[in-house]
Amino acid sequence: MSGKRILVIEDNPVNMELATDLLDTAGYGTLGADNAEDGIRVARAEMPDLILMDIALPGMDGLTATGILKSDPQTRHLRIVALTAHAMKGDEEKAIAMGCMGYITKPINTRSFARLVSEFLAMPATAPVEATPILVESVPAVIEAAPAVAESTPAIIESAPAVVESAPAAPIPVAAAEPQPSIALEMVAAEPVAEHPAVVERPIIATPAFVEEREFARPTPPPVIVEAPKTDTASPFAPVPRRGKGRRQREFAPLVPEVSTARILVVDDDELNREMITAQLKTLGYDSVVAEDGFQALDLADESFDLVLLDYMMPGMDGCDTVKLLREEKKLLDLPVIMVTALSGREDQLRAIEMGANDWITKPVDRNELSVRVKSHLKFKATQDALKRHQRDLESAVRSRTAELRRALEQVTMEQERTREAYLDTVSRLALAAEFRDGFMAAAHIRCIGNYCAAIARAVDLPETTAELLLHASQIHDIGLLSVPDDIIRKGDRRTPEEESIYREHTALGARLLSGARSDMLRAGEVIALTHHEKWDGSGYPHGREGENIPLFGRICAVADTFDTITAYNGGEWQASNEEAREVLMAGRGKDFDPQVIDAFFRSWDEILTIQRRFRRTEAPPADVLPRVLSRAAV
Repeated sequence: MSGKRILVIEDNPVNMELATDLLDTAGYGTLGADNAEDGIRVARAEMPDLILMDIALPGMDGLTATGILKSDPQTRHLRIVALTAHAMKGDEEKAIAMGCMGYITKPINTRSFARLVSEFLAMPATAPVEATPILVESVPAVIEAAPAVAESTPAIIESAPAVVESAPAAPIPVAAAEPQPSIALEMVAAEPVAEHPAVVERPIIATPAFVEEREFARPTPPPVIVEAPKTDTASPFAPVPRRGKGRRQREFAPLVPEVSTARILVVDDDELNREMITAQLKTLGYDSVVAEDGFQALDLADESFDLVLLDYMMPGMDGCDTVKLLREEKKLLDLPVIMVTALSGREDQLRAIEMGANDWITKPVDRNELSVRVKSHLKFKATQDALKRHQRDLESAVRSRTAELRRALEQVTMEQERTREAYLDTVSRLALAAEFRDGFMAAAHIRCIGNYCAAIARAVDLPETTAELLLHASQIHDIGLLSVPDDIIRKGDRRTPEEESIYREHTALGARLLSGARSDMLRAGEVIALTHHEKWDGSGYPHGREGENIPLFGRICAVADTFDTITAYNGGEWQASNEEAREVLMAGRGKDFDPQVIDAFFRSWDEILTIQRRFRRTEAPPADVLPRVLSRAAV
């Protein structure tokens, strides 16, 4: 199997060191990645012969990464073996279901590791079990078992001498704890390998030169140090140059952690526990603030903190009560809280979660577990904060845009109102031109007609918009008088039958002048101009319509026009009084006028008088005026 390439995806530097050293000793080429995303990229780029996949990875776990690789036609054929501390039946079934060939448990057994790898290499690759749902636990990390090699001396395997298989050669003795080497390795530089982020492929091929054990008198050739390719500084471990003397000191040493801007509140009543946790956080690059009890924690907690590590058992106020009070603060609802305690009972954990805790760490606190959980919750908090900032930015942008739209709408409304006013003013001027022959009272006449019609419309329960439409449309009821000669208009009741016929044509001429308009007001004006001289009994003109065959607008305008004509100061003389006008209108109810319109007119009598006082003089007319007015009204 020598020459096969194996990709190890493992986030624990010690486990990575041990696995790759054992594989190198067995003659395999190795690739490395410390997270699932980088592992997937390397697998697709390098197509290794075997992948050792850690299940409990930060971020995307190994099961999910296996599923992605097995669902990709390009990488579906790759052999994948789960590398995990989980050896329960359920975990094995999950790994097999996602497409793993099997699993190797941790701590790694140095005696059987190389043999198991060679057996998996001899097996055909497997595809994932079809339609097998895998539930991925929400807790972002799984506590890894203690590695077989102490972290401080990863290059030396302690206890009894371990036997590492190196097929097809005989077993190679490995030093137990002595500084003298039992194997001399000849370093041969390999061809350069393409660089990949967070990945170091071994550029050295080790050719064992067997020597007798304890034969150290022979001069040792000077060490040859070959530097590994440079790696991305974002990787959590970096290759250290090999040393030619003794057993290879090939290490994946953890990089110095970057200093984080996150603030963590550590709450514990025990001073030693506080010091231990803050020291571990400091080595991980996090700034921390301590509180001795729940009361102090509540005083300190604010939006500047990104995470709280809260002791479960404290005097006075325990962790559950503290987190419950924290959650009552609206601004702290999204602040992650990890409960830290020596208790491990399920009921205690459930109580903490019910009170508002997000996660749970047992004492004594393992540095690796602390690192993974803190990193996971800080990442989640950062995502939430980014979403909140984005939401605030959106809300600010919406408010700003809404204000701009409101100003634009107000501007458009103002322009529309100006246009409407100009339009209505034009219509009013046109109506005034038609009535101008009556002298200075013409303006008062058309304004009174409009307001009278609007008052009557409201009295017959027409909508306010319709009343406003009548207010303006009724003012052009006599627009057809523009086509009638002045001398015929001024004759009044002295007109000859021929002249009267010409005068009465003003209704049809006015309707013709306004016909074809798209404006609702002008269309209403067309109806009023044509029908305001029609009478309820059919004796009116121009068409002799009767009853409800006369449009309502025409019937309303007929009453308003008659009342204003009777009470107006017109042609240099006063007309009838209001009481005399009431008598005329009541006499024409059901004959000249629609009874319902007459009744509505009198229901709005107070409003009618207010309009009259606004636009007409109120002095009483001469006593002998009524006979002349009645004769003109009959016309």
